[in-house]
Amino acid sequence: MKNNTISICKGIGILLMVIGHSACPAFMGRFIYSFHMPLFFIASGYFFSTKYTDDKFLFIKKRFKGLYLPFVKWSLIFLFLHNLFFKANILNARFGRSELFSFEDILKKAFNIITSMGDYEQTFLGTFWFLRSLFISSILFCLLFYLIKKLFHLRNTNTALIICLIAFISGFIMSLWRVKLPYIPQGGIREIYGIFYFGVGFIFRNSRINENLKYDNVILISSFILVCIISYINPTSLASNPKLKLYLGTFIPAILGWIMTYKFSSWFDRRKSYNIAYLTIKKSLLYLGNNTMPIIVLSILSYKIVSYIKIAYYGLDPLLIGCHPVISWRNYIFWIFYSIIGLTAPLLLNYLFSRTRFLRFLSFK
Repeated sequence: MKNNTISICKGIGILLMVIGHSACPAFMGRFIYSFHMPLFFIASGYFFSTKYTDDKFLFIKKRFKGLYLPFVKWSLIFLFLHNLFFKANILNARFGRSELFSFEDILKKAFNIITSMGDYEQTFLGTFWFLRSLFISSILFCLLFYLIKKLFHLRNTNTALIICLIAFISGFIMSLWRVKLPYIPQGGIREIYGIFYFGVGFIFRNSRINENLKYDNVILISSFILVCIISYINPTSLASNPKLKLYLGTFIPAILGWIMTYKFSSWFDRRKSYNIAYLTIKKSLLYLGNNTMPIIVLSILSYKIVSYIKIAYYGLDPLLIGCHPVISWRNYIFWIFYSIIGLTAPLLLNYLFSRTRFLRFLSFK
């Protein structure tokens, strides 16, 4: 189902993700991390249909194909290339956080990748926690929705509200007593976040909340100002092991950030203009929003292109190429170049994959 407003939201989200990993200025990073990952969970929940509660296996099949398979495929590819990258110094122990893997290490990691969506190669695929979390949280949301609906016969939005409450309380307990869920990499708190924000997206679409949020310009500007203030006073992110204060602090800026992004995207989509700059930006955001997967997979590797240029320009130690994710030294302007390459190189590679017969299996469909 195509929705230009949501595609623009996702385009903005993936743009912010790439900028956030580029060692951008600190104030910008705090602003971005306060809402950009919840935005993707909310956007995904926006499209959840109650028809899947009657055909749960169809939903699981779609999630398996769209999230699990890309996770496993690219995690294994990067795993098997790890030692090659290490010997080429693209990864190294001095400035990175890598080491050579033994054959036994590779087998163990491959097993964990396939069975638990864990132990993936962190240096290039640090964003892959999102694929696992969305895969698990969306399926759990679907199953919980089915059970609660069947037991209590509630309205759809009320059912989703109960699921959000369950997720919130679960996360509260986990962050208060430092509880970790077994068999889920990183302890499961991000999956709890995922269930909550997935539910928020469903409620946002199926209730009258959006209709009641009138005065779009006032809401947009107010949300932006509030997110800026909150991110400055109390920086947050979807950390994998948050303390209670950090956990509780994530929800308001995340929801305000979603409202801000949605209102802007809705206005931007509805705007009637034939200005070339506007049309180019709109088309670019739509394209980014509809092609997020290659950027999620390949953006951090693409940063290495700029790192090589930076090393050559400043005459730095070549082993600095192993810095993760970027070389942050003297990054006043280079973060812009990192961001541009982090967006464009993955899309160009995907185009190359799709147009080259023997590389077509690497393309993102």
